Amino acid sequence: MNVLKKIMMCCIVLALFSGCAYRYYLGVHGPSVKAYPDIHEGVTEDQDCLGCHHPDRNPTGPPTSHPQFTGCLKCHNDDLK
Repeated sequence: MNVLKKIMMCCIVLALFSGCAYRYYLGVHGPSVKAYPDIHEGVTEDQDCLGCHHPDRNPTGPPTSHPQFTGCLKCHNDDLK
């Protein structure tokens, strides 16, 4: 039984620190770019996102908390509900 608890704890820790994909399913990922269509018009690649949201490249834009990740549009281009 103790082994099962350790395996469950490892799975939980892995889920908490493995990136933002799990957050999408929990509903706690960042806002959709579709919430601001006028600002994000023409954004088609991750580099477009990081051009504004990377804290080192553009300190005036709203920074992302994970500039090292890729897949911005994969996580943040969801339909609004």
